[in-house]
Amino acid sequence: MEEIKKINDRRLDATLRSDFVAVIVGEIRKSKAPAFRLHVIGDFYSVEYVEKWIEIATELTEVAFFGSTRSWRCEFLSKVMKRFRDLPNVFIKASVDATDNLDPFSCGWRVWSVEGVGLPCPHDYGLVESCAACKRCWTVKDLNMNFRLRWGKKSEYLTPRLF
Repeated sequence: MEEIKKINDRRLDATLRSDFVAVIVGEIRKSKAPAFRLHVIGDFYSVEYVEKWIEIATELTEVAFFGSTRSWRCEFLSKVMKRFRDLPNVFIKASVDATDNLDPFSCGWRVWSVEGVGLPCPHDYGLVESCAACKRCWTVKDLNMNFRLRWGKKSEYLTPRLF
């Protein structure tokens, strides 16, 4: 656990660097990737951090940025998250599950849900070999996707315990 904390602290420190935008733009350009998955682990934590991603996406208009966020529900991030989400090359959805009692649709969000609303993710349900074979997550804005529950039991998921 201590090693994971150190890694996450290092990642957070990197986002606070004054050259974060330039470094990320350079790394994405070097990769020549047509799409970039945001936050496999982690999320948006401040207005300044989201604004850095707005700069990055604005600089790299040829790259599609996609992912999900639980930060859509944070009042202090709401406006800046919508600005980021609404960029033409950004495909970010509200991450929701059965424990949510806020309605993302009333806030103008599309969703990635766990065993909830939306079309089944073709890769997650074994219908295509890879995300690259489908591409929906980074080519279609007005789309809700659902994913299978991967860990634990649904009953535990509906009444989550921290540890």
